[in-house]
Order: sequence, then C-alpha cells, then structure tokens
Amino acid sequence: MVNRGPSGGCVTCKTRRVKCDEAKPECHACQRLNLRCGGYKPKPVKIRFKDQTAKVRNDLVSKQAAQNQQWVPCLRSLAEPDPAVPFFIRHYGVMGRNAKSARGFFEILAPVYATQQQSSPLSLAVTAVASEILSRWRHESSSRASWETYTQAIKRLRETIQDRNELTNPATMLAVLALQFYENFAVIYGSHQATGVHHEGAVSLLPLTDQDHASGSLIAHIRRCILHNEILSAIRHKRLLHSTAHSRLGCIEPTIAPGNLGPALDAIGVSVAELNASYWQQAAHIGSMSSTEFCRDWRAEAKCIDERLLAWAQNVPQHLQPVRLPDGIALDPSIPTYKSICDVYISCQIGSLWNEWRAQRLLLVKIILSSLSTIPTAGHLEQSNAETEEFAEYKHLLQELVDLVCYSVPFYLGNQGGWLSIPDLTDPAIVFPSHRLLGNVNQQKSAQKSEDEHRSHIIAQGPWHVMSVLSRVVAFFIEDHGPGMVSFLRPGQLEWIREQFLRVTQLLRIPLEEAGDGKARFYPLDRSVQADLDAKIDNLAKRIRKGAFI
Repeated sequence: MVNRGPSGGCVTCKTRRVKCDEAKPECHACQRLNLRCGGYKPKPVKIRFKDQTAKVRNDLVSKQAAQNQQWVPCLRSLAEPDPAVPFFIRHYGVMGRNAKSARGFFEILAPVYATQQQSSPLSLAVTAVASEILSRWRHESSSRASWETYTQAIKRLRETIQDRNELTNPATMLAVLALQFYENFAVIYGSHQATGVHHEGAVSLLPLTDQDHASGSLIAHIRRCILHNEILSAIRHKRLLHSTAHSRLGCIEPTIAPGNLGPALDAIGVSVAELNASYWQQAAHIGSMSSTEFCRDWRAEAKCIDERLLAWAQNVPQHLQPVRLPDGIALDPSIPTYKSICDVYISCQIGSLWNEWRAQRLLLVKIILSSLSTIPTAGHLEQSNAETEEFAEYKHLLQELVDLVCYSVPFYLGNQGGWLSIPDLTDPAIVFPSHRLLGNVNQQKSAQKSEDEHRSHIIAQGPWHVMSVLSRVVAFFIEDHGPGMVSFLRPGQLEWIREQFLRVTQLLRIPLEEAGDGKARFYPLDRSVQADLDAKIDNLAKRIRKGAFI
C-alpha cells in the first residue's frame, strides 16, 4: 500500500472532516454552504522514489561477506552488460564448490573480483578468461577482443606491481593466477605455446605471502593454490620443486579451511613429485651408473609414500567416499561405461581429488615396477620368487587403479556427445548417474545442491576435470619409461580410454591438431586409419598435459 501523505483539502473541510474539491481560491463546498473557506496550507515537498533494491542487496551481501571473510570491504554487482564474467563465475567459480575441496582460486575469485575497478589487472584478466570460455560455449573461435583484454591485463599488472605495496594485495596475486589460467587455456586449444611465465611469476610471489597482512586468511588460500600448481607442474615435468616453493611446504595445512581434503593430499604429493623426479632422472643414466648408485631403495620409499596415500583415503569421511552403483540400478543405457560399472561422487571437485589420489599412486606403482625390472640382482640372476610375486602384486594394483579411473568417467560425462552449448545446461535429455539413483543415502542428498544446480555444475565442469585425468592416463602409458606398462592393461582398455578422451575433447571443441601457423583448426576424423588416429590422440594428450589446470 502506498501512503500518499496528508490531504490537500482546505482548512475548513479538514475541520469538518469532509471531502474537499480543492478549488481555488475557495473550494466549492464552502461556497455552497456560505462558509468561510479557511484556505490551503502549503503542500509538502514532493518526494521522488528511487529503487534502492540492488544497493540494499549488495550492502547485505557485503556485510555477510565481511563477517565470513574480513578481507572483503564491499562488493560490486556482477550484473554487467557483458554476460561472460557472470557466466564464468557462476558456472565455474560458484557451482559445485565448497570448503571440502577448495584449492584456493575459484572459491575466492568472486568476492575479490567484486571489490575491483573494471580497469584493474584482476578484472581485465578475469574478463579475458571469461570471454574465451563463453566463446567456446557459443561455438565461436578465440576472439581478438579477449586477446586484447589479456594484453591490457598484463600491461596493467606491470604498472600495478611497480608499487611494492600492491605486490601483497590479494587481487594482484589472483590476477597473476588468472593470467596463468588464460595461458593454460590457450595452450590446450592450440593457439599458443606453453611458456609457464605466469606460473613462474606466481611462485616468485610466494615469499611475499609470508608477511602478516590484513588479508591473512585470503593470502593463505592463494599461497596454497600456488603451491598446489607447483606440485602438479613438478610431477608433470619430472622435476624437483622450486626452492622458493619447497621452503614453504609447511604452509600446506588445513587450518585455513577445516575439513578440506586437498592440503593433506598436496602434502603427500610433494613427496611423490620429488621421488618421481629423482628416480627418473637417475633411470635416464642407468647405463652409466655403478652398483653403489643403486643403494637407494626406491621401492621402500615408494611403498612408504603409498602407505600415506592409503591413510589419506581411510580418513576421508564416509559421505565423501566414492559410491559404486550396484548391479540392478537403472543406469540410463545411453551413458557409456567401462564393464558396465560406475562410481559416483557428490561433486566434480571431490571426484577429482580421488582421481588425483589414483594418479599419484599410479606414479608410485610405476616406479616400483620399473625398479623391479631394472635393479641388478646378485650375479645378474633372474628375480627371486619374492620379487616375482611383488611384481605381480603391483601389476594387479596398477590395473585396479586404472579401472577406478574408468569407472569415474560416466559420472563426469553422462550421455553427453557432440559439442557443448549453452542450451545443454538445461537440456533434460542429458542425464548423469548420481547418488540419487541409490535412494538411501540421505547424507549425500543433504550435502548436494539442488538437482538443477548439481546437473549444471557437472555439465560445465565435468568435461574439464575428466579430461585432465584421462590425459594423464594416456600420457602415463605412452611414455617410454617402464617395463611395457601398456601390456598390463586389459584388452581394449587403452582404446576405450582414448575414445573417451577424444569424446571429451570434442565436447569442448578442442582441435585434434594444430595448424602449421600455430593456429588450431578442426579437422575431420579419419577413423579408417586407427593407428594414425591413436597417434594424434596421444599427441593431443601431451599438449593438454602442458596446459592442464584442473
């Protein structure tokens, strides 16, 4: 109901409590009754109403954010004319993410971005990334505008870091990570060569994260993100961690996000990375090594680290464990599966933590199997029965770990095919296996978002997550190291993995090959020459490994 204020009638009519026609100079009611019209009081000042809904909403959001994260002073609305940034933040930075799986970038990106001017390095970097991602959803090529925004972000970042105080600004550090994200994205799509310059820049900022800062909690998240990326990079390139990062490994702790599973896994990942680098660097010189150089017990070290990984898995709460869909569950027949088996998770991020765990164990198993086949025994005799049994045990374990990766694929991809597009986010024909098929897991149901949001986050993020682990598995088996690892797989399993990897790259419109001019283009698939196609898929896996960021 609208309150229109006091009546504008004459004094006499107001006293008599009758309606006044407000005629001037005397009202008609007073003239008709020969009454003295008392005249009119000055009308109140007119008030213009202004819609303050957005301001009030943002103030409330800002106040709530300030209570939860004291480093957020105010928020700017994400309702911008360009839909790219809201689309990116909603589907990649918000949906499906929570404190149990936070890695330190996406989860804090939205509130920090909202504090920035549009000309800031972070705003420009996020806009460049968002524009690239939305263009893929719209089936467009990489836009010149996004590249120009990316170069503007670099220019603004160079200007910003001239002020040393800005180096410890969380927004500045996130801008570097966002630029790294853009570079990785460009590498995956074949439009640029990998340089790692932004990752190196992020690592160089680690000493600054040691300083006490008003945004201490936020800085801790960013530091952990940089360390996580450095661990993945070290594993990928079979190198030791940078000394700058190594000296801050004690910062990988769950205190900034209680219940988060990632920091504990990263702490073990440091040991995996260093053992992986040391072993393969020495294995490359095995022909020139003396017997005294084999004194290091690689198998014992690998087994010790694997015990830590097993302990990590046992400490994961029950509702975050993978759930095997039992026989008889009505799994949609349009969903491709391996051996008709499917494991489900409460989110893409939790599923990817498990696949990261499997990938680390695979590296350790590979070292054990390789060392069993290369370490010389007394008199160069055949391996003992114990070693033969050990070899068979770890060969079987390798097979089980690869099976588990295959069982996770349906959860990420469902029955999706073709090219992803925006209408897919609400397409009821796209189906996924989920905990809801079990019907008796109330804990998992309560932990999940609404059905629509759960589907949307899997459609948007699922292909990226599963592409990362599938590229790792393909690369794992096509490397020269190891005693014929491919032969350990089940018949046709590597072909199935390649097929799913090709499927996900087609969903994301990632070109199978790069053109000679460095620009990626789409080429028709020639399945008549399977060997040639397999070689192209393997090369694509190597390229994606250079830019994998999830």
